[in-house]
Amino acid sequence: MRYVLMLLLVCFSGVALAASCISINDKDQRAYCYAKQSNSSCIAINNADLRAQCNAEKGKGSCLAINDKDQRAYCNARKSTSSCIAINNADLRAQCNAELKQSSCLGINDKDQRAYCYAKKGQGSCIAINNADLRARCNVERSK
Repeated sequence: MRYVLMLLLVCFSGVALAASCISINDKDQRAYCYAKQSNSSCIAINNADLRAQCNAEKGKGSCLAINDKDQRAYCNARKSTSSCIAINNADLRAQCNAELKQSSCLGINDKDQRAYCYAKKGQGSCIAINNADLRARCNVERSK
């Protein structure tokens, strides 16, 4: 009986760890994850564009603060102030269209980003993502 209880505890703690921001290796992505998961601030994010995106998503800033043109256009599209057509990067534009227009993730060439897109839409699993940080982020987002 003790063995079964211990096994269950180990299994459930593994699930919690898999769906936790702590499993993301990249410091900025981990800080972004924590900020999105809770009411914590985006200030711990060193990358200026990612911090600006985080602030914009939390309603504490504008997409205009994002220097990268494609990321700024993606941010604006997600905030419904423009369409995805202004995004030059084909994969990011396809991801944007899949998120906002309920179109297919098939247009995304990057295998991990395509798997992430399908998982976000509930049409796939995060386990299909090879990149450990993206898989961890996916697990956190799916556990909400």
